[in-house]
Amino acid sequence: MTSLGGTSTMVCRACAADVPEAAFCGHCGAAQQGRRRRRIRTYAATPSEHTLLPSVATSLFPHLPKSALRPFRLGLGLLLAALTAFALLGWQAPLITVGALGPPILFMLYLHESDIDDDLPNIVLVLTAAMGIALGVAWAYVTGALLADPAAVAFVNAGYQLTVFDTLSMLAVPVGFAALMLIPAVVIRLVRPGTRESLDGFVIGALGATMFTAAWSLTRLAPLLETGITAGARPMNNFVLQAGIQVVAVPLASAALGGLVGVALWYGRRRVIAASVVVTLGLYAAIALMDLNQIPLGLQFGLYFLIAAFALIALRVGVQTALVNEQQEPDDPSGRVLCPNCDTVVPHMPFCPNCGVAAHAASRSSRTGRRVAPDSETVAVHETSNTRLLATMGIGVAVVAAAGVTAAVLATPVEPKYVCPPDCGRPPVAEPIESNPRFVSPDGAFSVQYPGPGSAYEATLATDGVDLKFTGGDTGTMALFGMPAEGRTPKQIAHELMGLKYPNATMDYEIPNAMVGYEPGFGMVADEYPQDAGSTFTHLRIVVMVAIRNDYALVAAAVGPYHEFTRDFGTGHPSGVNLQLAMDMGKYVNSFRWGDSTD
Repeated sequence: MTSLGGTSTMVCRACAADVPEAAFCGHCGAAQQGRRRRRIRTYAATPSEHTLLPSVATSLFPHLPKSALRPFRLGLGLLLAALTAFALLGWQAPLITVGALGPPILFMLYLHESDIDDDLPNIVLVLTAAMGIALGVAWAYVTGALLADPAAVAFVNAGYQLTVFDTLSMLAVPVGFAALMLIPAVVIRLVRPGTRESLDGFVIGALGATMFTAAWSLTRLAPLLETGITAGARPMNNFVLQAGIQVVAVPLASAALGGLVGVALWYGRRRVIAASVVVTLGLYAAIALMDLNQIPLGLQFGLYFLIAAFALIALRVGVQTALVNEQQEPDDPSGRVLCPNCDTVVPHMPFCPNCGVAAHAASRSSRTGRRVAPDSETVAVHETSNTRLLATMGIGVAVVAAAGVTAAVLATPVEPKYVCPPDCGRPPVAEPIESNPRFVSPDGAFSVQYPGPGSAYEATLATDGVDLKFTGGDTGTMALFGMPAEGRTPKQIAHELMGLKYPNATMDYEIPNAMVGYEPGFGMVADEYPQDAGSTFTHLRIVVMVAIRNDYALVAAAVGPYHEFTRDFGTGHPSGVNLQLAMDMGKYVNSFRWGDSTD
């Protein structure tokens, strides 16, 4: 600890105030050297960093003194290392629980180590967290059904277009997510309308958003615990990339944007509030647009982290604006205080004259504790221990991971054992195919039967086929259409269609002796784990069958949620396809007729 000696003063070149002579103005924080007076290169909470640097620790933990940043960076590293290890090992159960609950644990440690829990009443913090949790769980349940159909993205033909309702639904879920995670901050601001420091708003906004995201993620991903501790046969590259999106990028963006709106609400300027809300909703609308387009998973991964980085930068700009411009405590150059950033005893002013850090970038309890008595040169300050923080974080991660493994063990059903008899399944029962209407292509190239009115399907007739939306059971879609083969084989067409609609799908197996319209062809079954409009993944099963006659291809494709066949589901015996739509698909596949058919 050093002392900023001397009593000489200067006139600040930015605010023209008479302040102690130093590198920064203690009144407005402006730099007194160099050509730039603005603070863009000197972040008000951590002057050694640029404002536009997307640093995670100094962005999400702005109250921490410089000495505490290293332990929290290590804590972030520990959390990231645990998540990475679980993802690489394919341990989805601990990945889900640690990914959802790890950020709240670290944020709670931040509240304690920065003394924020002494500044804000416990009832306010508890109410904020409770609102976030309740809203997150409720929104997960409300949107679960809404996401069921859009998640089963149609394997459609060229003439298919998403309905307006489907498009609006997929846009509404992420934007609604963003709006609801901001409600705790809005409610607390309305309940406690008195003048508050802007970083109080950051704490409320980030806490509410963090709890909302954790509750949403845990509720949406909990059903995956029923599939076991590990990810099973799921492709490892897909699993790792989607884990990075769900348990790293999304929580980062949520906490940053929640904190940004909280800062704006407590800062109180209408333009700043409007800008923060527009940025938040705009970034989540961008997420929705990504979900509307089937883009490669690697590109999705990069874009999600780009959004998270932009959210962190937006938060830093908001914090910088508020700390530099909000109402400060009166100057008291005669008083002395220990600066938490440069560890120097300086005059008690809104900004440290030595390093430029804002006084409001520390909790009020911390500022009181760092005041230096007139007859003393020392002060006792709270120190964050690396060992204690990492031990606490490690224990928390271990307990949460163990809880995830235990939940998966208890939730995973026992593998059924089939003995025939009596477990021989049951024959399919359905109306004769002749009772259904037949679609004939405008050019007469082919025709196909499809389910008529009153069935569990909604049929859409296009110029090149029929799109069927399954509204019962597991939901899903089926497409029956034709296209010129142009010299390609059935296998080439199947793979080209799969690559076009599902670039991230992985083939599970080829269908032996596949036939379409009783014509030998090619069939394949594939798996896809797309991000849905809520940034969580689902397991889709895809079936594609193609046959060609006279250089004209007929295609039958179906996609829907993966659902393992058991005694109580499906045909009553094990199935390789594990797709409810497959039980109906066979009837329509062999109703195809080419235009030149005479049979």
